Amino acid sequence: MTLYPVIMPVDEVSSRLFGKKKVERLSAIAREALRLSANKSGIALGELRKDRDDRPVPFDGIYWSLSHKSKYVAAVLCTEKIGIDIEEIKPRSERFFNKTASAKEWDLVGGKNWCNFYRYWTAKESVLKADGLGIGGLLQCRITSVLNDTNIEIFYKGQRFKIEQLYYRDHIVSVVKNDYPVEWIVIHGVT
Repeated sequence: MTLYPVIMPVDEVSSRLFGKKKVERLSAIAREALRLSANKSGIALGELRKDRDDRPVPFDGIYWSLSHKSKYVAAVLCTEKIGIDIEEIKPRSERFFNKTASAKEWDLVGGKNWCNFYRYWTAKESVLKADGLGIGGLLQCRITSVLNDTNIEIFYKGQRFKIEQLYYRDHIVSVVKNDYPVEWIVIHGVT
């Protein structure tokens, strides 16, 4: 199986919404991206439900993951546990560096900067999503290898995860790929 992660823009009206309305709209756009991923994968998209802890419930043995921000959403599905995360690369409080990775991990990418921060943040978040957890386990995920500008390996709960990353318009997207080939689908216009 090839993974087809989809990145889709958010229309201006939706990006200006607030609170629950914004979350609902971004979720709907992310589900449309998931439909495109399913179509490309040749998978009939089943009912998309979440459990009481807000974790995606597999349908017909198919796992799925969504991520959304104000400008873009990302989605992917797979026959194994899967996770995807998208973030806009922008400065935050520097206290997040130490909450995201150890000194040894920062040394693997030549130190702390915002691009490296989001590489690590999204990679770890994609692994935690595949495991069904939130960001609470961020420091339990350890970056063990930075293979190149778009591939990272993480060790978490006794298992090694391979992550592929894509940079797009001041954003970074990370997807758990393990041994699957990845073909990114980037939708450039609002559908």
